[in-house]
Amino acid sequence: MSSSSKCGPHTELVSNNTVRVTRCSCGTVHATFMNSGVTVRMSTETFRSSASGLKAAADRMDGEGAAFGTTSIN
Repeated sequence: MSSSSKCGPHTELVSNNTVRVTRCSCGTVHATFMNSGVTVRMSTETFRSSASGLKAAADRMDGEGAAFGTTSIN
């Protein structure tokens, strides 16, 4: 069984129906996905890179006439 470490007080950065993002006093960013209840803890740098990648994917999905190749990722 893995042991979990407790973080200190959190500051809420954003919260909506889909995600809640907080930052702990130690600097760790916590992104909780509301539908699944999964929380991902990461450094500020990792969070920024992840958010940038998700934004790029969302922009690509929303783009007019976006052509997608087919790639199986399993």
